[in-house]
Amino acid sequence: MSRFLIAASALSFAATVQAATSWIPTSPLIQIGDDLDIFTDSSLAVEATDNLYSQASGRSATFFTISPGITLEYGRETGFEVTLLARRGFVQFTDSGLRGLNDTRDILSGKIRLSTGGPLTLSLDTSYRETARNDDLAQQGITGSTIGTNLLRQTNYNHALDADYRLTERVQLGLGVNRSYNHYNNPTILVDAGTGTQTYNTNALTEIDTVSIPVEIEYQAFEKVWFGFRYQRDQADYEAAPYFDSTGAARAALPGRLTKDFYGLTTRGQLTSSGKLTGTARIGLLDYANEGSPSDNTVSWSVSLNHALTEILSHNLTLSRDVTASSTGGQNDSIAYTYGLSMNVAEGLGLSLSVSRNETEATNGGTVTPVNTMVYTLGADFKYNEHLTLNAGYNFTDSRITSNPAGNFNSNTFTLSAAFRY
Repeated sequence: MSRFLIAASALSFAATVQAATSWIPTSPLIQIGDDLDIFTDSSLAVEATDNLYSQASGRSATFFTISPGITLEYGRETGFEVTLLARRGFVQFTDSGLRGLNDTRDILSGKIRLSTGGPLTLSLDTSYRETARNDDLAQQGITGSTIGTNLLRQTNYNHALDADYRLTERVQLGLGVNRSYNHYNNPTILVDAGTGTQTYNTNALTEIDTVSIPVEIEYQAFEKVWFGFRYQRDQADYEAAPYFDSTGAARAALPGRLTKDFYGLTTRGQLTSSGKLTGTARIGLLDYANEGSPSDNTVSWSVSLNHALTEILSHNLTLSRDVTASSTGGQNDSIAYTYGLSMNVAEGLGLSLSVSRNETEATNGGTVTPVNTMVYTLGADFKYNEHLTLNAGYNFTDSRITSNPAGNFNSNTFTLSAAFRY
C-alpha cells in the first residue's frame, strides 16, 4: 500500500508546480498543412505484483515498461477523419531471475471515419496488440498445471467495419462486420518431472477466430431516446495453437465451430429530462451450438447506466450475460457485474473506484467448471498539462474454482505511469 501513498503524494506535488509548464508549446510535434498532425504518444510505467503468473502460489515481480510511440491524425473534426497509432513497449524486469521475460510488445491501431453530413456514416477500426498475461486464462479456469510457470504470449487482432444509414429523420439502420482472432507466440517447453516428457505450454489451448455480423434498426421515439431491434450472427472457429510432444503423440482433435444467433430489443440515450441518467441496453434470446452438438439457448443481455450524482461525483453500472468460445475449445457462459464510482477532486485530478464480479461456467468436453472472479480497482489520474498525464492504480483480483480449489488465486498489483503526448 505504500506505493499507492507515494503515488498520491506525487500527484499532490504535481498540482503545486503545474504553472511551471506554461512555456511548453501547445502545437503538435509536426503539422503539415491544415489537416495533418503528427504527435509523439509515449508512456512510462512501473508495475509491482505479488502474483505474476496468476497461480495459486504467487511469484512477486516488478517491471518497467517504456513505450515510445507516434500518432498521426488527419482531418480532425472534419467529414473524413483518420487516426493511426504505433507504439512499442520495452519490458524490463528488476529481478535477475526473471530477465528471461524481458521482451518488446507492439501496439498498432487505426481508425477511419467518414461522415460528410449525409445519411451514411462509415467507420473502420483495426488493431494489433501483443500481450504476455495469464489472468484472462485463469478466469476461464485454466490453471498452472496446464500452462506451467510462465507467461502466455499472444498477438491479438481486431477489425471492425460499421455502417449507419439514416432512412428517415427518425429511423436508422446499422450494419457491422467484425473479426477478432489471436495467435500464441514463443511457446514454453514443459518437462514432466516423472517421465521427462517435453510438451509446449500451449498444447491444451486453441486459438479462436471470431466473425460477428450485427444488424440493427432503431427508431427515435423521443428527442434523445432510441429504441430498436438487433440481430447478430457470430461464428467462432477453433484453430490449432502451437503443439509439441517429445513422445510423438498426436494432437487431440480440435472441437467444431461455435455459432450464435442473437435476437433482441435495444434502447439508448438520455433516460431523464435532466440528462443526468444515460444508458444503453440490449436484451434478447441467444441461440448457440458447437458443431456436432445439439443447440441450446439462453437469455442474453448487456446493460450500461451512467448517473451524474453531482457536478463532481458520478457512478455507473454495467451488467451482461453472454456465451463465448473458450481457449480450451469449449465455451464460457458468463454473467458479469461492474459498479464504478468516479470523482473530480480538483481541476485535472480524478479518483475512481470499481468493483466487478464475473461468474463463468466453463464447459469443455462435457465437463462444467464454475469460476467466480472478483476484481477491485482504485485509481487516480492527474492531467499535469496539455501534454503530460500521471496515473496511479491498485488492483486486487480474487479468482475461485469451486470444483478445483487448488487452482484458486488472488493477486495485488500496484501501477504508476505517465503518458506524454506532444
